[in-house]
Amino acid sequence: MKHKTQKKEVILEAAQKCFRRYGFTKTTFKDIAKIAGVSRPLLYSYFHDKNDIFIALTKAQHDQYVAKSRDVLNTSLLDKDKLLKIIDVWIIDSYRIFKNTAHANEFLDGLVNISEQSEKRSRKLFIKSIEPLVGEEIAEIIVFSIRGLMDDRPPVKTLQKRIELLTRTVA
Repeated sequence: MKHKTQKKEVILEAAQKCFRRYGFTKTTFKDIAKIAGVSRPLLYSYFHDKNDIFIALTKAQHDQYVAKSRDVLNTSLLDKDKLLKIIDVWIIDSYRIFKNTAHANEFLDGLVNISEQSEKRSRKLFIKSIEPLVGEEIAEIIVFSIRGLMDDRPPVKTLQKRIELLTRTVA
């Protein structure tokens, strides 16, 4: 069982590298298998298709974000600083990575278009992560507003400034 979990992790890391290098659309199972050092038939025994891999990647990321958010909530920071730190975990850190890839727009669009289920899970977990600081209704407003703040794919610094302005009066 441990070996199977490790192999799956290797495949997911390889897929992430391929998606960043070639973009989601141009990445093939052959590319992922080669980087992971596995055969394509073995890859298919773990995942049905690229969407399945992408969903697994986002689920793993979301789980990490939840854990990091819990850690932030347990600090002695002021609530407004906790809120910004959690938003950094969920949005800014990933956005910075995506913006530095050749396929940033495709990847950012893919987060929404590839799996509506994954997108809904992400929103729900993100809302739950900031809810202790601002309450459920404000958490929903912040999460849905951030999506709009990213629509024009601004530079990271611009997005950070927008988020600071949005959150200035809520925590």
